[in-house]
Amino acid sequence: MRTVLIAVVILAAGGACAAAPSTPAAGPPVSNVDSPASIPPPASGTATPAAPAREPAPAGLFVEMRAASHPGYDRLVFEFGGDKPPPHKVRTVDEVRQDPTDKLIPLQGKRFLVVVFDGGTLDTARWELDPAKARRYTGPDRITPDLALLKEVVIAGDFEAVLSFGVGLSGEANLEVQELSSPARLVIDLRGQ
Repeated sequence: MRTVLIAVVILAAGGACAAAPSTPAAGPPVSNVDSPASIPPPASGTATPAAPAREPAPAGLFVEMRAASHPGYDRLVFEFGGDKPPPHKVRTVDEVRQDPTDKLIPLQGKRFLVVVFDGGTLDTARWELDPAKARRYTGPDRITPDLALLKEVVIAGDFEAVLSFGVGLSGEANLEVQELSSPARLVIDLRGQ
């Protein structure tokens, strides 16, 4: 009787495990899911997805950059793993230089921005003890959406836990920067002056 009871308990436990819902695999990004309802979906744009992930990306790991045109402004989105994007700085510069080499990066546009994320990275292998668990951004280093204001975006450096991007603009821009979560994103809206 005891053997039969143990077998029933094992079968019941196995059935409960089999019935547990599985997490769906991440598919390609859908641009209108980027934003809360108060932010309109892009009218047109360019998405640069990283490889689909089976599990959420670790905090600070860069996942994707997207650009889209909206009526009256262009939008640039940087997505990261974790609950919120790493601390960031956005500043205008005369030219974009690679970190750490300081080599000039050719970039389309007449005006330029540098976006810096302290604690951001393209590769978690530096701090992951198990190399099999390391995750890496696999998307392009550069996108060229060629929108009205936003012309080009390039990865400018990933050095000592500082991840930077260069942004080429067709002219002067007013910036509106906001952080969003689920997923973690930094959104930069660019309006011409």
